[in-house]
Amino acid sequence: MSVEVTNTAAQERTAKDTTDTNRWTTARSNSKRTGAINADGPTPFATTSWKMDLDGSMFSKEPVVANGLVYLPVTTDNTSSESEGYIGAYNIETGDQVWKESDLPSPKTPTISDEMLYFATNISETDEDNRGGLYALDIENGETRWSRTNFLKWTSPIVTVDRIYTSNKEGAYALNSRTGETIWKTDGVGMLSDGSDGALSYHDGTIFFSDGTALNANDGSVKWRITDQETTFNNHVIDNGLVYYIRREFIEGDDDIVTVEARAADSGRVEWSYSPETGQVVDRRFAVANGHVLLYDSNEDSVLTALDAETGARIWRKELAGEFFSNITVANETIYIGGRYMLPSKPGIGRAAVYALDLTTGDREWTYLLDPANLVTNPEGPPAAGTPVVAADKIYTSTYPAGSLLDHQYIQYSNFFVLESSTTRPDADMRI
Repeated sequence: MSVEVTNTAAQERTAKDTTDTNRWTTARSNSKRTGAINADGPTPFATTSWKMDLDGSMFSKEPVVANGLVYLPVTTDNTSSESEGYIGAYNIETGDQVWKESDLPSPKTPTISDEMLYFATNISETDEDNRGGLYALDIENGETRWSRTNFLKWTSPIVTVDRIYTSNKEGAYALNSRTGETIWKTDGVGMLSDGSDGALSYHDGTIFFSDGTALNANDGSVKWRITDQETTFNNHVIDNGLVYYIRREFIEGDDDIVTVEARAADSGRVEWSYSPETGQVVDRRFAVANGHVLLYDSNEDSVLTALDAETGARIWRKELAGEFFSNITVANETIYIGGRYMLPSKPGIGRAAVYALDLTTGDREWTYLLDPANLVTNPEGPPAAGTPVVAADKIYTSTYPAGSLLDHQYIQYSNFFVLESSTTRPDADMRI
């Protein structure tokens, strides 16, 4: 494996990333995909502010929050031949619906700017003749401003002042954020290699892709490329001059080799690597915040590990009481994780839960059990909470029927919760 560096005389754009530290405006909070935000969650305890049935599913998606509204990307049909969904905007204090655009394919996690909301769509792997594409909606009323449907599959975009960056099976693109017109295209880069939200990231004039390529955001020229055809670089995160990858090397006839790598963002040079105990780490996003790289590191999916962001050395390792744990979120010095807690005193009975842990030590600060009263839930088993999004002193999370193998149950039995601060410790029914 080697790194190919290409020099370019083109001057890089100086466009400022429009994500705000007090808003959650794209998948994993910001264009660096850190999963971190410089804001507080509910403190010192949490309580339910409002909740609702989704009439669809937000499994593997995140809400986005800005301007006093939370925007929800919901799938209402994900059969082999259909892709349907909606995006709704709701007041974060009351839950009142401000607008809802239903005539859409199933949306991925959106990215928002001051004027528009951008999203790619999920489509069936077996039938690509259904609806899909890349869309821009008016943030005030949900009306479609433009769409690109010449390709059905696009990666979830990144937005700067006047451009959005994305990719499809042909290559990487910079588009005019107001019109959707192509500004530049680089063939053969970023071709949906990991299939997940956040397959590209952006920082300081450079776009990073899961095929190990870094492009100049100004003109699409290659800055560096990792020349290893049998490897993907999933779930990358950028922080303090380093880009962190989950490196997956495909070995014919054997198990894949999975490594966490930290590379210099300006050159692609490897600074350190870490071998996790499980290859399942590739399936979930990790987080980087305040000198910590946070990831799951166990075949049991219940062990959270913190690495030193500069050296890769292990700082702490904690086993969590629960299962079906979500992607990791960090708000200032607190880690938030969604999941499911099974009650030891009642075999087979459990609740969706949000966990709050101390970033420095990994010690649990509190766990809040979500109350499904008056909501439609799966009678066959308890739900789990998805990734907790933190903004405006609140937590926003959806639930799903954990462990179900039936697609229609994800559509039928998913709910949405908003948690706010409380000075009162939750009663015994709401905590562990």
